[in-house]
Amino acid sequence: MRRTVGVLLLVLAGLAQAQSVPVGAVTWLVSNVHGAARPIDGMLAYLAQRWPEVTQSELVANAKRSWQMIAAGEHVCHTSAVRTPEREQVAYFANTQLLPPPQVIVRRDQFKRLPLNTAGEVDLARLLAEPKLNGAFVEGRSYGAVIDALITQRPRQGSGAFGYSSADFGSRILPMLGKGRADYAIEYDVAMALQAGNGVDMKLLRSVPIQGASDPVLAGIACPRTPWGLATITAVDRLLGSPEAAAVLRQQFGGGMSEDSRRIYGARIDAFLQQRSRPSREYATPATR
Repeated sequence: MRRTVGVLLLVLAGLAQAQSVPVGAVTWLVSNVHGAARPIDGMLAYLAQRWPEVTQSELVANAKRSWQMIAAGEHVCHTSAVRTPEREQVAYFANTQLLPPPQVIVRRDQFKRLPLNTAGEVDLARLLAEPKLNGAFVEGRSYGAVIDALITQRPRQGSGAFGYSSADFGSRILPMLGKGRADYAIEYDVAMALQAGNGVDMKLLRSVPIQGASDPVLAGIACPRTPWGLATITAVDRLLGSPEAAAVLRQQFGGGMSEDSRRIYGARIDAFLQQRSRPSREYATPATR
């Protein structure tokens, strides 16, 4: 009981502090997706229209640079960040997406070489240790707690998987597969739809679920865990907490899912968007939750 009251007092104190800090301007950290559609565009247009008193601009930054700027307390906010306990130590989040978990995207001519369990899921630990299959993932990007841990624990010698310090969040990874420069990648299956018109022959690729990583991934806007960041995320959460905003998020982030993903996760995503249609204040949850 005392802990609950203490947390509530911290939240209320933080909200009171946020109301006294002017936002002024915010720089949205975005990815340059090299010609592919950007799911965040509708959301940013919505915020620009309903928040005219704040100067809003964009800066292209990859995952590593984005989190360096947020950790440094700069007046920037990541537009689409996976929410993890580690990141909550340095950032406040306004939830905007509940995503089907990342999968292994593999060249069809290499599918039979994947280590699969009886359910047809990839044993990612074995795959990452396989020297004869070349895999690709993006350094500094989060794929959810289970997959992040497996990537961190992979053998440093003998693994065929390589982390790329991409100039963005990995829009060149699937084209690498299409051109035969890699055998598989770790990615969301929605990326296949987004990259379909970007020089990637999707007939060459297929997605395969990962063993032990079946939970959907929560993502959202992330701002620095500072008074300015709290003021900004408070305003963002209020602006996105409406049925109109939830409809924008559904249109922007809901398309491109495979039929299997929609069947498995559709109801949970619908429930998330229903909750998102109201201000949540979940951003005020202490980092040590």
